[in-house]
Amino acid sequence: MRQSSTRIPSTTMMLTVASATAPTVMKTATRASSRTASAPPRSRAPGGSSGRGGRSRPLTVFSLSRHRARVTRVAAAATEVSDGGSNDGGPSSPEGGDDGNDNDGRDDEYVVDIDYPEFVPEFLRFNKEDAATVLITFAVSLGFRHFIAEPRYIPSLSMYPVFDVGDRLIAEKLTYRFEREPLAGDVVIFNPPKTPKTRNVSNEVFIKRVVASAGDTVQVKNGELYVNGTSRGKELKLEPMQYSYGPFTVPEGNIFVMGDNRNNSFDSHVWGPLPINRVIGRATVKYWPPSKIGGLPSYAAASIGAPPLK
Repeated sequence: MRQSSTRIPSTTMMLTVASATAPTVMKTATRASSRTASAPPRSRAPGGSSGRGGRSRPLTVFSLSRHRARVTRVAAAATEVSDGGSNDGGPSSPEGGDDGNDNDGRDDEYVVDIDYPEFVPEFLRFNKEDAATVLITFAVSLGFRHFIAEPRYIPSLSMYPVFDVGDRLIAEKLTYRFEREPLAGDVVIFNPPKTPKTRNVSNEVFIKRVVASAGDTVQVKNGELYVNGTSRGKELKLEPMQYSYGPFTVPEGNIFVMGDNRNNSFDSHVWGPLPINRVIGRATVKYWPPSKIGGLPSYAAASIGAPPLK
């Protein structure tokens, strides 16, 4: 069944070529017969070969063969043109089968409808619609980062072991703006206050843990941190603290921040209390590396005897 189906087009083509060449063959044969009849008889050349008139039959057969080949080529070309036309079998359009659409792809051309200065490179020349999209996206991104949350990375070991160098976190900004002020145990990002010891870094962003609020008394003695006379955050430190501090009472409108790596942290025990208005946001979750994705350990839990942090 498969072989017979593949032979049908060839048989049809042969019949078509035969029907197309039949009238031509008849005309050629009639024309040759009339020429032969009107020509005077010629003597046969020596050796049994015919003269000029004897070549009429081979010449006619050769002409028919050439004509048949020419008809075959024409039919093949017609078939190719038909296949390259429209799908509904209609004639192909003069523009190469584009269904009458002679815009040569001009509908897909990117049109810049803004007059840019010469120094603006081509890849930055947007049209009005795309420029509006870019500006809106940029504005939304800035608004989200400024009012809601922003990503941060850890550049030092001052918060080790909770945060290692290269860890990345999300700091949200809604809690301190609408709900409450920073509390002991919160991990905050902030700009340090402008003091003689921080004048070169006052515009940088730090990350520390709040250990005391306004009115609390902070003291470091015997290698431990005490807040209002109570030892706080033993499990959040790597080793006994190697300095003494206080007692110091946190003034109103301020908090006291320290790094979890107490002996390697540039914090409030060096430059003093942190004004609340310098706080940017509260660290809530780590998102990098993937093995550390999740929330932060609770300072309060660590204060009441939770297992040591690892």
